[in-house]
Amino acid sequence: MPRIKSSPTASPRKNRPARSSSPRTLHPKKKTKSILVDVIEDELAADGDLSSGLGADFKDPEKGTISKKDKDDVFLMRPEADEELDRQKKFFSEIVSEMKTKATPTGRGGEARKNPKSKRSLGLYRRLVIKFIILVAILAVVVAYFSFSKLTVAIDLKGETINDNLLLKIADASTQATSTSLASSSTDPRELVYGTIKEIKTDVAKTYPASGETYLGDQVIGQVRIINNYNKSQALVATTRLLSPDHKLFRIKNAVNVPAGGEVTVDIYADKPSADLAIDPTTFTIPGLWLGLQDKIYARSDAKFVYEQKVQKYVNVSDLERATKDISDTLLSTAKEQASANIAPGSSWLYLADESPTVVIDAKNGSKQDEFTAKASGRIVAVYFPKDQAAKLAAAKLNLLIPDDKELTEFKPENISYSLENYDAVSKTATVKATFTGVMALKGDAQVINPSQLVNLSAEQIATYLKSQPEIKDYTLSFSPSFIKKAPSLVDRISIIVNK
Repeated sequence: MPRIKSSPTASPRKNRPARSSSPRTLHPKKKTKSILVDVIEDELAADGDLSSGLGADFKDPEKGTISKKDKDDVFLMRPEADEELDRQKKFFSEIVSEMKTKATPTGRGGEARKNPKSKRSLGLYRRLVIKFIILVAILAVVVAYFSFSKLTVAIDLKGETINDNLLLKIADASTQATSTSLASSSTDPRELVYGTIKEIKTDVAKTYPASGETYLGDQVIGQVRIINNYNKSQALVATTRLLSPDHKLFRIKNAVNVPAGGEVTVDIYADKPSADLAIDPTTFTIPGLWLGLQDKIYARSDAKFVYEQKVQKYVNVSDLERATKDISDTLLSTAKEQASANIAPGSSWLYLADESPTVVIDAKNGSKQDEFTAKASGRIVAVYFPKDQAAKLAAAKLNLLIPDDKELTEFKPENISYSLENYDAVSKTATVKATFTGVMALKGDAQVINPSQLVNLSAEQIATYLKSQPEIKDYTLSFSPSFIKKAPSLVDRISIIVNK
């Protein structure tokens, strides 16, 4: 237990010697000496008994040392003992309380004492831990971004169309084994292909209408039956009038004699032709006959009259040109039919007139006739060759035109157009022109775009960049993770895929 040495300044009042109730000799007062007091914290804190806090020996200024047994009697003998005891008890209680306050954080009772410095240290550690956790989380996000962020760009390339043609030298396959002079020379641009060649002679004839017209006026065309129900025959002269129920006048063109009980068909015309005279079938009266015979001799039409403008047909220059071209085409189509008669269906042949066909027309320019006839005769050359061999030659020529960084991506042999240009009757060879197209694009291993150009770009910036590239037709951007719409910061995390 701590021992506290009391001093005159620490005590609230000077200790006075105890008074005895018996008469005693008075001595002059002496100054109070310092008293060594043992303070037992637990006993004082427990019951506040001051007497228990005194030492075993107590020195009185007058009587000297007294025993522990008599010290209670000493205090009780003094009149102010109770008051003094209360003051000392209060004094020592304050000292004990102050000592407890200044004691270490953990006292004898094991209760924790609050320390402001410890509080500050604990808050500082807590803040440091929180900051460390935040830094670790940020670092984890950065690592995850660089580790898992990825961009895949799938590109469809634009195809560039290229056109070219190829001349083929077609020779009959029957001469392949015997002829040695058919091989193309260094000056001959044609590629030799063996096939089948036929020479066909044919004649055709065809009739064509004349299109030239000279206006002669209007006319009404029709026919009527003159019916005679009288017992005598009736003669009618040309221009005999016929009157319709609505009083429209017509005339017959020729004179007729209608037998009794019979009828005669005759053509009619109108004095003043007009469109309203094209009337439907009806019954006509003959105003020139005696009134009593008009109900027995009359006319009847069975078809509608026709109104038309009367013209004179003649042959003009355009008719002759049209007939010449058409008869030549007819000659060629006839030759095709004859050439394909002995070949398998579906085979493709090319045809050419070996020489201009002979065309004969039985009319001249200005001839007044409604139609004319044209005849043609000549020799037609029919050529057949394997198209797959020609397609290989065409594809090979296209590949020669393509740059090293590009390749042929589309070529359709069925779209090759063939035309028979000429035929050499001496060498029995024909020249065929093949016209074809293809599509070329960059090779799959060619670098279309540089991935470093996309680093840290947003989706909108990437779209703008890709649209500015002339080789790119379409594209697709795939970000990983999908919620990130920005290209990675590392080039190796950007993949470029070229779709075929």
